[in-house]
Amino acid sequence: MKKNLTVLLSTLVLFSTKAQTFVADFELFNLSPNSAYTSTASTPFQTFNATFPYIWDPSFGGFWSGGCAYTNKYDSIGGTFGNLYGVRAYKGYTNSATYVVGQDRAIVRLNAPYKTVDGFYVTNTTYAYKSLLLGNQFSRKFGDTTGTGSGTTIPQGSYPDYFKLTVKGFKNGSMKTDSVEFFLADYRFANNTQDYAVNDWRWCNTSSLGDLDSIKFFMYSTDRGSFGINTPLFFAMDNFTSSTPNLVSLNEGAANKEPFVFPNPVQDQFTLVCDADQSITWSLCDGTGRVWQEGTCDKGQQLVNMAECPAGLFVLRIQDANGTRVKKISKQ
Repeated sequence: MKKNLTVLLSTLVLFSTKAQTFVADFELFNLSPNSAYTSTASTPFQTFNATFPYIWDPSFGGFWSGGCAYTNKYDSIGGTFGNLYGVRAYKGYTNSATYVVGQDRAIVRLNAPYKTVDGFYVTNTTYAYKSLLLGNQFSRKFGDTTGTGSGTTIPQGSYPDYFKLTVKGFKNGSMKTDSVEFFLADYRFANNTQDYAVNDWRWCNTSSLGDLDSIKFFMYSTDRGSFGINTPLFFAMDNFTSSTPNLVSLNEGAANKEPFVFPNPVQDQFTLVCDADQSITWSLCDGTGRVWQEGTCDKGQQLVNMAECPAGLFVLRIQDANGTRVKKISKQ
C-alpha cells in the first residue's frame, strides 16, 4: 500500500500540470536488518524532496547527537536509552519497513522546487512512550504530582502533563510566525480517562505554514527538572509529504519523462527517477569504462549507493524504450 502510494505520487511529480506532490517514505534506503543510518562525518541524507541533517558527536566513543536518522529497528518494548530508534507502533506507517526518528531541534530542508510541507505521519518512540507512561530514574510518570511542586491543590495522578512537538517554518533564513503543534501525549483533560499517549501513526498537517525553505522541530514537556526537560526528546516520522505549485522549475526531464538524477554532485548516494510506467536498465561507469554498479529501475525511483566509489567523474548509462542516454555524475 505504502509503496504503491509513493509510486503514484512520484508519477504526479513528473507529469502533473498543476501542483506536484511527493511522498518520501524512506523505503528506498538500503539498510541491514535491525540497523539505523550512521554517519561519523555528520553527512545528511536526502530524499527527492528534502534533505535531513544528521549530527554525530565523536565524544565518549561517538553517538548520534542530533537531527534525523532512518531506521528499521523494531522494538516496541524497550523503554531505555539503549532503544533510541524503536517505536511503540513497532514498524513504519502501514507496517512499512523504514521510518525516521528525529530529535529535538531537528531540521528538514526542502529541495527545490518544493515549497510546502503538506505534512507527515508522527508517533512516539518506545523510549519516550515508556518514560512518560511508567516513569524511570530520570523522568516521572505522567499525571503524577510527585516532584512537580504542585502542593496539595492537584490530586495525585491528575497533574495536567503534556508532551508535544511544535513545527516551525523558515523562509530566507527567518522563522515564520505560524507554527503547528502535535501532542504526543496529553494529560490535561478534566476527565482522566481521556488522557492519552500516542502509540500509533497519526497525520500531522503542516500545510498552514505555507511557502518555506525548511522546518524545525521543537519538543516540549511538562516534566522538567533542574537540568531541563526529563522526558526523552525523540519522535518518529514517516511519509514526509511536500508539494510545489507548478512544474516550471522541475529539473531537466520531468515534463517529457526523461530520466534524471538528484543530487548531483553526489556525496554517498543519489536517486535515479524515471517513468514509473516502463522499466529501464542502467550502469554506472568511471572514466576508464569500469562498471561499478548496474541494475534496473521499474518503480519510478532507484537509490544508487556510491559510498564505495572514489571521488571523480562517473558516467550513468540509461537504456529504455526511447534508446540510450548518458548522464555525468560527479562524486565528491
